[in-house]
Amino acid sequence: MSNVIPFSELSRQHKLNLLDHKRREYQDRELYLNRLRKLLFQVEGQMRQAEIEQIELYHAILDDFQIEVPFPNWGDRVGLQRLFKEHPALVTISEYLEERLAPEECYNRLMKIKETARQD
Repeated sequence: MSNVIPFSELSRQHKLNLLDHKRREYQDRELYLNRLRKLLFQVEGQMRQAEIEQIELYHAILDDFQIEVPFPNWGDRVGLQRLFKEHPALVTISEYLEERLAPEECYNRLMKIKETARQD
C-alpha cells in the first residue's frame, strides 16, 4: 500500500515551489534591469559628452567673433535651454547651424550683436 501524503504537506511543497519560482523570476528581472541600467548609464554618458562638444562648438564661434555670453553652470540644463532660446547670438548661430540662415546673414547678425554689446 502506498503512503498517503497529507494535504498540509502538499500545500507546503506547493508554496515552497511557488516561492522558489518567484525568487528566480525576480532575480532574472533584476539581472535584466541591471544590464539596462548599465547600458542607459553608458548612453547617457555619451549623450552628455556630445552635448558638451556641441556647446564647445558654440563657444568657438563666439570666441572667434569676440562675443561674450554668460553661460550658466554646466549642470543647469534649464538655464542652458533658456539661454539658447533667448540670447540673440546663440539663436543666430543655432539658426545657421540648422541651415535656416545663410552664412552671410549669420555673419551680419553676429557683427551687429557684437557692435550692440560694445555700446552697452
